[in-house]
Amino acid sequence: MLSLMQLDIGGAETHVVELAKELKRRGFVPVVTSNGGSYVKELEDAGIKHYVVPLQNKNPLNVLKSVRLLKKIIVEEKIDIVHSHARIPSFILGKLHKVMKFPFVTTAHWVFTLKYGLKYITDWGEKTVAVSEDIKKYLMDNYKIPEGNIRVTINGIDTDKFSPETDDSEIREELGIKDDDTVIVYVSRMDESRSLVAKQLIEIVPELDKLIKNLKVVVVGGGDDFENVKSRTEAVNRKLGRECIVLTGARTDINRLVAPADLFVGVSRAALEAMAAQKPVIIAGNEGYIGLFDEDKLGVGIDTNFCCRGCAESSPKLLLEDIKKYFAMTAEEQRRLGLYGRELIKKEYSVSRMADDSIKVYEWALDKHREEILISGYYGFKNSGDDALLMAIIDDIKRYKDSPELVVLSANPRETVRQYRVKAINRLNIFSIIKHMKKAGMLISGGGTLIQDATSTKSLIYYLTVIKLAQMNNVKVMLYSNGIGPLTNERNIALARKVLNNVELITLRDPAAEGTLREIGVNKPEIIVTADPVFGMNIADREYGRALLERLGIPENTKKLLGVSVRRSKDANGAFECAVAAMCDYAAEKYGCYPVFIPMQMNKDEGISKSIMSRMKARSSIVDIHLDVQDMMSLVASLDVCIGMRLHSLIYATSSRVPLIGLAYDPKIKSFMDYAGQQMCLDIKGIDAQKGKELIDYCFSNYDKIKHELSECNKELNKKALQNGMLAVELYEGGDRI
Repeated sequence: MLSLMQLDIGGAETHVVELAKELKRRGFVPVVTSNGGSYVKELEDAGIKHYVVPLQNKNPLNVLKSVRLLKKIIVEEKIDIVHSHARIPSFILGKLHKVMKFPFVTTAHWVFTLKYGLKYITDWGEKTVAVSEDIKKYLMDNYKIPEGNIRVTINGIDTDKFSPETDDSEIREELGIKDDDTVIVYVSRMDESRSLVAKQLIEIVPELDKLIKNLKVVVVGGGDDFENVKSRTEAVNRKLGRECIVLTGARTDINRLVAPADLFVGVSRAALEAMAAQKPVIIAGNEGYIGLFDEDKLGVGIDTNFCCRGCAESSPKLLLEDIKKYFAMTAEEQRRLGLYGRELIKKEYSVSRMADDSIKVYEWALDKHREEILISGYYGFKNSGDDALLMAIIDDIKRYKDSPELVVLSANPRETVRQYRVKAINRLNIFSIIKHMKKAGMLISGGGTLIQDATSTKSLIYYLTVIKLAQMNNVKVMLYSNGIGPLTNERNIALARKVLNNVELITLRDPAAEGTLREIGVNKPEIIVTADPVFGMNIADREYGRALLERLGIPENTKKLLGVSVRRSKDANGAFECAVAAMCDYAAEKYGCYPVFIPMQMNKDEGISKSIMSRMKARSSIVDIHLDVQDMMSLVASLDVCIGMRLHSLIYATSSRVPLIGLAYDPKIKSFMDYAGQQMCLDIKGIDAQKGKELIDYCFSNYDKIKHELSECNKELNKKALQNGMLAVELYEGGDRI
């Protein structure tokens, strides 16, 4: 069942009519409900049932009547899926969905006002179709809809119906258009919220009439502003002493009305239909102005769904300039514009593709086996390394699974939803976790070093408990590119062994982690050494990172940047701080480096960073704001050398081919450096400043060699990192791997 407010002239209305006809051609049985209108006959001629339901406004009596009628239609027609196309039908059907439990999909054709509490009475269904990327962003930003629940479609155009071959003889006779007339056609609803450009076009007709021989302007559409448009039209026609402007009112035969046009003016679906008919188009509407459409305007057209949202305001001056520009072109240039538009529609905006997108969303909504994938880790704590892991895992799963149902266990669910466009729940809310376990098909534990008791036994118990809950609910479990250890307490080792021997799959970020697992007796699951998920991400932008550092106050003329990432640790004492300060001073004095301290987790790294800076002679800076993952990766990519104590500062550096020195406060640092083929690593226990200076010398003496090594290493680690997502989706969809 396709539901909308009414079926008069409009982009959403035409979209529904074309979608219903294409679905019928493919063997579906579409039923349409609305308050009726001009397009009902076209549906009925195509053999599609239409039910009149008063969905056109919020009148309480109409709402109650609509509830009763829709419920009856859904039952009697044995509706399998409901697809709503407007706010009022979506609100009513959302309430029915909660009672009747039918699969419920909506399409967002426009951005709605959020004022007066309307945001809270808007229902976007279980899955949502957005007709443009900017509407998708609007849904995610304002309604917090997870990205995986939205599919972007297009306004599909029937290129047989809208064709340069359409016979225009009858419409020319009806509208009094002569063979030698120059015709401009405008199509839109004549509502006050849509009629701005119609009035602007009418305003400039007297001037156009002086420039264009035998001008005829056809304005198509009806609505609440029609009488105003009509009075302006009559005034201009009286001034010119002839019927230069023809008003047709509301029509459904748009393909015939577009056929005689030399130039089309309009927006959104009407503009696309004109392009399909091989008409050059000026895209202009109440939302803004794109102008005479050509290849240079394609990007902004796609981004705004040809609705001009966020573009410059339309004006009579802009319209006049573009119309003049068009008629100053040669006939061949005009013809090429028309051909470009039609080829674009045939390639990118077919009804077939629009139907494909809707059918895909129907499949999502109908898939009763579409279980959630829960992701457990150290998320929501503003730690750049763990933030990067979460971003990489989400991207990995999406690479191999279309629209996965991802739910993240987070310390800050609201922030996780905002940043990663996925569902999130409080990682300490046991009732919420159990609720989602009952709907889950798989738990991903990781990435990071979660199975260790160096931080605390409490942390280890938390992650093992989440895994155990999954096992108790028959949810498959995958450790996702984990580091393992250290594990020192015998009781902790026994518990980890018992729980991990019952998971389905373990991938590890380095060979040392596999050795630790084998040592503690974990040998039942399949264990595969891959690489940290961050190595599967796109390479960061070095130039953007440099510009970012300049905005943060790093001197512009700095030739070499030394990045330093440190953290608090039981062995990071005064001697450690003095040694790192001495290394920074040495790099500054001998190699002209400017030290930049980069806290990866601000609340834990800022203090020790400033303490080291206070012990230095050289000038230095600290990044004193929280950066998102992409910004942080770009910043590290802009460095010349990185001294890293935080693991993911070293991973960022390696992925961007930045020579690096590891400060090993934990075995995972040495394990990573070995895996990356880099031996420049200092144990922070009894750290030797002189040894640190020698490593700095080695970096600069062998700079190109190290960068080449890192480049080769990255190729291998990238391949291995991409295995994680593939293995996860295989497990999710295919069952146990053991």
